[in-house]
Amino acid sequence: MASDSELSEEELDVSHGDRVRYHCYTSKHERYQFDFTDEERGETMRAMQDNATLLRSLYDRGVPFFSKQIFRDLVSQLDHGRANPRPATGAEAHVIRIPTVDGSFVECELEAGRVVRLGVPGDPQSPDQEIVMRDPHLDYRTFQRLSLVDDPSWFSPYLARCPCRLIYPLDVRQISTGEIINPWDKEPAEDVQIVFDKAVRAWEDSDECRRLRSAFENAPLPTINNIVAFACSSMLGKDDRSRAATQHALILTMRDIIAKRQPGAQSQTQIKCFAQDPFYAKADVEVLGRSGITILEDPRAFLKVDDQSLVISFHPNIPVRQIITDIARPAVMIWNRVESEAELDASWQATGEVYNPAFMTDPESSRVRDMVRDHYLKRPIAIGPEEMFGSGAAVYIRRD
Repeated sequence: MASDSELSEEELDVSHGDRVRYHCYTSKHERYQFDFTDEERGETMRAMQDNATLLRSLYDRGVPFFSKQIFRDLVSQLDHGRANPRPATGAEAHVIRIPTVDGSFVECELEAGRVVRLGVPGDPQSPDQEIVMRDPHLDYRTFQRLSLVDDPSWFSPYLARCPCRLIYPLDVRQISTGEIINPWDKEPAEDVQIVFDKAVRAWEDSDECRRLRSAFENAPLPTINNIVAFACSSMLGKDDRSRAATQHALILTMRDIIAKRQPGAQSQTQIKCFAQDPFYAKADVEVLGRSGITILEDPRAFLKVDDQSLVISFHPNIPVRQIITDIARPAVMIWNRVESEAELDASWQATGEVYNPAFMTDPESSRVRDMVRDHYLKRPIAIGPEEMFGSGAAVYIRRD
């Protein structure tokens, strides 16, 4: 693998927990400046304002921030880079062309395989550890985040008009042995299967599931040929594994409901099920695959969404609702309730806080609100319990 002396430990976003997560954001172009002269600060603020004015103009004109063509192109580039890894230090890196909202591109080196040593080389007190960049997935930016005019320290001019960027999961490796330290994804599939089976039984036996099945018995449904779920999370580890397992159990329930309701459907196998979360582990893939849920790498699940899809997503850490609004009009969407700005302001004020969608991962937008208003009926179908699906989940069925 290639090493990279230009990157330091301080430039890596390192977090610890039950599941250790390491991320490195898009290459050198997303490094920020914190020490400004007054003149530099003024220039940067003017650049932010100009950028925001352009983005708002494009958004108001209906220019899509996300598209399937963008996703297909990025998938093709990343697949080519994965098939042809950089062999050694100093070798030329693959360049990924990342589209901008205004129809141009920026170029970023593909950094998968780079190594960053923790500590100072040659210092016997430094840890015997290094960080290895894995294959990237996409880091999505909302319209509100891109058009934010705020602290200039966090403004990245090169990527300012890129709704899609690259983000690298990182492994911590012991240098002397070459072993990955505390690999969170090594739990046996048999143990995860037990967790999933228990969650499926508990969910199917719950009053909430029975009410959901009853509510869908007479609800008018467009034709559905697949179910696509986003950000249901990994079932490994100790944190939220029951929640993750229950959300995947909902996929199976909806497949069963659709198969029974849909004319001509002879088996559940005709309803394809897909799920996407960049932190799925091998055990998740194996266990969910046994139940007919195919795990797709980011952003491939978005390519499966069309007007005959049922989309599932609860409190994701990516802007699922804004992306779906730009790329499709699914048959059914089971996701967080779409609220007006006034409703959101009131609910946040009740908590003593101020609502700012720029700092939310899956915020509403005017396009999302227009889509559900013009094309969907919000059905009075409760999705619960809250500890499994979060608060404010709702069902939207397209008017046909």
